Amino acid sequence: MLYPDIAEATSLQIALQREFNHLGHQLTALPARDAPGWRFVGARVEDAHRHTSVVMGILERVFTMEFWAARVHMASGNTADLRAVAGAIRIWQSGSPVRTLNSEWPFVHFSPLAEAHERGEAAEFTWQQYLDNPKNAPQLLRLNSFIATAIREPRLRALFPFTSMDTLGFSQTPGYPHSGGCPWVTPLDDGRYLITTSDGHELGTADAAGSVAHVLAALDAQPTITPVQNRQT
Repeated sequence: MLYPDIAEATSLQIALQREFNHLGHQLTALPARDAPGWRFVGARVEDAHRHTSVVMGILERVFTMEFWAARVHMASGNTADLRAVAGAIRIWQSGSPVRTLNSEWPFVHFSPLAEAHERGEAAEFTWQQYLDNPKNAPQLLRLNSFIATAIREPRLRALFPFTSMDTLGFSQTPGYPHSGGCPWVTPLDDGRYLITTSDGHELGTADAAGSVAHVLAALDAQPTITPVQNRQT
């Protein structure tokens, strides 16, 4: 049996709570938020700023963990040790940065973007990654000329960029779901770009410089669009 401890407790939530109690952690394990089928094999711990989810593997004993801050995915990890799960959750929910979490529990991994979120630099970091590493994501190759022009505009650089299929979007928040209201940029076959509103209305087609101008004009028409507030704690 892969999970005799969970079977004895009847659910991951109950088993995890027992670990918290045994270790003296002042934390409360809650049921997973997903479909009812996850009731016995998933659990979560959350507060107003952070949450951690845990789910059991099927083919082998493994607990898969996801660490979040303000709707931003910050780190993940796998371990077979339920006590390690409890310890990692305690560190994360205490407000520790991702590097401390990894130092205490090396099975947890994070990306440079997570640390950029912690510094409040997620938007700038993502723009630079999109510009420097287009080959890492095929959709960025056709957007490269636009990105190279847009990154020089402070108003665009202050928004969090993201892609949906081959279309570039902008968000006032770095977390998911992304905020609406900003224009979309879709590359065309002739090197130009199609600019549309968030509801699909066409604003025009142009080269990179002209497309940036279209986007800026659309932002000017929406004074409620503000720079991203992206520091995660």
